[in-house]
Amino acid sequence: MSEQARVESVDALKKFRVALCKFAETVKVGLDEAEAEIQRASFWLKQEQHHYWKRQAEKRAELYARAKSDLNRKKAQKTALGARLSYVDEEKALAAAERQLEEAKQKLANVRRWSRLLDEESFSYKGAAQGMSLAVEADVPNALAQLDNMIAALEAYASSAQPSEQRSTAPAPLGEDIRRPEEPASMARAAPSPPGVAAEAYQKLREQTPSQAVRDGIPVAEPELEWLKADAAGKSVREVLADLALARTPIAADDKIVVARGIGDCQRIYLERVESPTAGDSGWYVGFADDTEVAGYDAARIADLLAGRPDLEAALELPVGCLVVLDGACLEAMLDPRDTLLWPSAAPMQQG
Repeated sequence: MSEQARVESVDALKKFRVALCKFAETVKVGLDEAEAEIQRASFWLKQEQHHYWKRQAEKRAELYARAKSDLNRKKAQKTALGARLSYVDEEKALAAAERQLEEAKQKLANVRRWSRLLDEESFSYKGAAQGMSLAVEADVPNALAQLDNMIAALEAYASSAQPSEQRSTAPAPLGEDIRRPEEPASMARAAPSPPGVAAEAYQKLREQTPSQAVRDGIPVAEPELEWLKADAAGKSVREVLADLALARTPIAADDKIVVARGIGDCQRIYLERVESPTAGDSGWYVGFADDTEVAGYDAARIADLLAGRPDLEAALELPVGCLVVLDGACLEAMLDPRDTLLWPSAAPMQQG
């Protein structure tokens, strides 16, 4: 007996995803502001106040020495009749200079003491805030990816119960132009699918590609990409792309490319290019083409990827919407933005 799931909260998941993005942004802004405030306080205390009271202590020490010298000189003076002169004013000036000097010394000592306390408290705060910062930078993007997969799976399940258009599976007559009704003749480049594999099998890979919100939360680093140096395909990949005569979209060496974490252990991978409004983001994603579960994402520069696989340069210039599937050193399949299977051959690539 088949069982059915009650799908009623897809919108709730979408709202939760939006709330999670807003929460992550709020936390990030708060952490940045707190760090900036600590830096401002540290600069004011260690630079401005320390230098100010140090100069004041030096200046007031000079005034104290001058007032003491004036008092001693006045005590040594006598009138024409041999009487001593009054030095009350000089004593008052010396006492005032001494109080001011002691104040400057105390202020300078306070600045040094508070500087040490600020360093200690700042160190404690950074240790406590590090967990929240890591959660925003790593855990939230992973959670968003899981939510995207859940939403896509639920929507696919909900739509599976709806009637879909039936297409004839009979082979087209010899010489007939094979294309979708809305496509012009210039776009009709569909080729027959390889045995046992349909274009729909590759279309589902697009559901695994992370959303733009997830991409934006992945910083460019130097992830472990040893797999790029093994089983490199030769120039036959470029020849296949040249035969297809697809439009090319240049990419910059510093553009970002997102990869599934642990992709180096996977034999079958796929590359998809999505539309990205973020500057410096190529839109390319490298993911698992098998049943491997995505545990997270990394990002690298296009130049770093091509350093290990220069043969992929032509593939990475494909337009937005294209999808390429590789099985080790073999180009397994290629789909255009309309999900038309352009190249279904599974023959191994020759080494260049």
